[in-house]
Amino acid sequence: MNTNTKKIIIIGMLIACQVVTGRFLTISTLFVKIGFTFLPIAILAILYGPVWAGVGAAMGDIIISLLLPYGYFPGFTVSAFITGTVYGFFLYRKSANIWKITCSVLVINIAVSIFLQTYWLYLLTGQGYLAVLPMRIIQNAIMTPIQILGIRLIAYRIAKIELRSA
Repeated sequence: MNTNTKKIIIIGMLIACQVVTGRFLTISTLFVKIGFTFLPIAILAILYGPVWAGVGAAMGDIIISLLLPYGYFPGFTVSAFITGTVYGFFLYRKSANIWKITCSVLVINIAVSIFLQTYWLYLLTGQGYLAVLPMRIIQNAIMTPIQILGIRLIAYRIAKIELRSA
């Protein structure tokens, strides 16, 4: 199988994994989302870099939003693209260094999830930015260690299997 075909198949499978985790393995309300969609995005970033991770995360977000009762909002897709890009910047072709993983998760959780996503929720719902912010901070405080450990213990191991077979 040629390299580009294999790459497209793996990217498609990781987007499918993102959709499955986003649709079925996520506890989601309008303001709080606890799930594991970060794992396929992180694996995509480790294997293929910031651009593919960003595009894959955005595509997965669009599919997930069409399957959920909340509907589609383009701001969340922008956040998903930024998330994939940041993971790719920190993790692509890098070892499973806990500091790089922690930095990527903190940048995403603070800049994207806490501030940008809260802004999108403010635009979407009209609820006060500062009213939603504490709940978003709590969500990210809970998810940060889960994401760091998940990327370190799961994403890098899965990516390593793929890199060995390449």
